[in-house]
Amino acid sequence: MTTQRIDISNRTIIFSVFFLLALWLLYQIRSIIILIFISFILMTAVNPLIKLGKKIRIPSLLIMLVVYIGIITLLTTVVASLVPAVIEQTRGLTQMIPIYLHNLEGVFNTQFDPSVAGSYFSSIPSNILKLAAGLFDNIINILAVFFLAYYLTLERPHLHKYLLRFFPREKAEERAEGLVLAVESQVGGWVRGELLLMGIIGLMTYLGLILLGIPYALPIAVLSGLLEAVPNIGPTIAAIPAILMGLTVSPIVGLGALAMSILIQQLENNLIVPKIMQSATGTKPLVTILVLLIGYTLGGIAGAVLAMPVFLTIQTIVVEYNKN
Repeated sequence: MTTQRIDISNRTIIFSVFFLLALWLLYQIRSIIILIFISFILMTAVNPLIKLGKKIRIPSLLIMLVVYIGIITLLTTVVASLVPAVIEQTRGLTQMIPIYLHNLEGVFNTQFDPSVAGSYFSSIPSNILKLAAGLFDNIINILAVFFLAYYLTLERPHLHKYLLRFFPREKAEERAEGLVLAVESQVGGWVRGELLLMGIIGLMTYLGLILLGIPYALPIAVLSGLLEAVPNIGPTIAAIPAILMGLTVSPIVGLGALAMSILIQQLENNLIVPKIMQSATGTKPLVTILVLLIGYTLGGIAGAVLAMPVFLTIQTIVVEYNKN
């Protein structure tokens, strides 16, 4: 029986050590990488406006400021108008729970413990305040994304130069620019698809709330549209204010709000999102659903939000790099 001897050179050992160190470093700065990628997504969304502004001689800084002020104003308006209303209505609802349960006892011929539901609903205002506070706690990250997106926009004409070394010298600049344009096109298509989804979900929610006669229909609908950026989880969170407001009208209206939220979520998951993403990015509905599920499994809410742009970026890089 012959034995085989495997020799490992010093060069291989050094390469392996540096490779592992590089992976460790990437893991340590993963939050920064995520911020840069989010900034790139924002840049692809704003870049068409920047190009249009250059044609009519509007400074890029002014366009970015208008976009940022619009985003901040929208978020602030929703939080300022909806959070106090939900807290106030929830407190009133807590006082009405014993009456609702007493009426249900006669219908179902059973007894309910009002303290269980009361304790749950009484904790909702504090949880909403924590959620709103958490949003403002991340103000530094939000500002970092704004600044990075602005400088990426300024650097956009030169981005392809950082990729020249990855292509053969013949037509390296042309292929690098083609790669940047392809990624920008795909991710930009995803951004446009997301904006369309937000509009559709927000409009459907608004119409449903108006038909049910639920107060604060507009801010709730805007919140539902914004949370559409978080697949699956977003619509569930957005359903809570609608159901709470519906319960303040009557238990039947609250159940109607629940049924409406379930219907919209089912339409979103199985029809609206896959079809719109197929039209915007060319990705098949089955692939879209699988990508979202994998993203949520690996990275939670953040993974679900970034799953599609990451997938589209990797797919585009592989396709463009393997072109002859």
